[in-house]
Amino acid sequence: MNTVQDINAPIRILLLGSTTEVGSSLLQLSEEKKEFEWLCPDESVLLGSRAKEELDALQFDVVIDALSLRYALQDDYEKFQSTLRHLSNRENAPFIMISSARVFSGTKDAPYTEADEPDSSEPYALALIEAESIVLNHPDNIVLRTGWLFSGQGDDFVCRTLGLIQDGVNLAYKDDLIGSPTPISDLVRVVFSMINQGHYGSENKGIYHYCCAEEISWIGLVEAIVATSGQFDPKAQIEVEAISDTFSETQDSAMRRQSLSCRKIFNHFGIKQRPWRSKLRNLVKGLYQVS
Repeated sequence: MNTVQDINAPIRILLLGSTTEVGSSLLQLSEEKKEFEWLCPDESVLLGSRAKEELDALQFDVVIDALSLRYALQDDYEKFQSTLRHLSNRENAPFIMISSARVFSGTKDAPYTEADEPDSSEPYALALIEAESIVLNHPDNIVLRTGWLFSGQGDDFVCRTLGLIQDGVNLAYKDDLIGSPTPISDLVRVVFSMINQGHYGSENKGIYHYCCAEEISWIGLVEAIVATSGQFDPKAQIEVEAISDTFSETQDSAMRRQSLSCRKIFNHFGIKQRPWRSKLRNLVKGLYQVS
């Protein structure tokens, strides 16, 4: 990353998607970190016809794309990809794109490594794959893929599930995925470490994977939320049902595994995986306390 001229100067970060779950968490969890200074353009700027001119007028050391995860299926995502292409080709301002394990089909019987080629054909995945290729076109940039994110805020899967539990609704989901739930706060910890290490001399670049330790099926995650809720609400006694797909049952279908190997990020950055269950418990407890 940049050659540091003033060791006391804050790292100026251009944050794309400051109002997303990841973006807002980056800002909230860095309020006490004086080493960061954030530049947060509106989405209207990022998608506008003068995006390049307006962004070029800003001075920044690193760019973070926290928007693609939320925006990849929007009709005007191509406009944002044009902004990605411009920003990711700038010299002296490395780019970190936050992407997803969903770029993989899940047919591999082991966690995906950074060397595996994305192979999902879903529209969301294809949009992310294209954006990743744009960012990786510059050799100094980073794509950080992560797992099933949860925050316990806003329109979050944990929040929606808790609402159904409190309403006494029995839950039914397709049980065809295995992955690694990851609190957004833990992802933020990883991003902060990558920014700091890169700004002060690390030359790591390319693709990295990070998710929390312990794989679980989608139904298993729902059951974990229900079980955790029962610790704070004795009435949270509902059934969790796996929805079967009659057509797929006639095929030789298997559980899809969207898990990520995180050895590389440990070897290069010293970043260790953390468990997700303790964070889930704290989030659920906090939500019950305010409800």
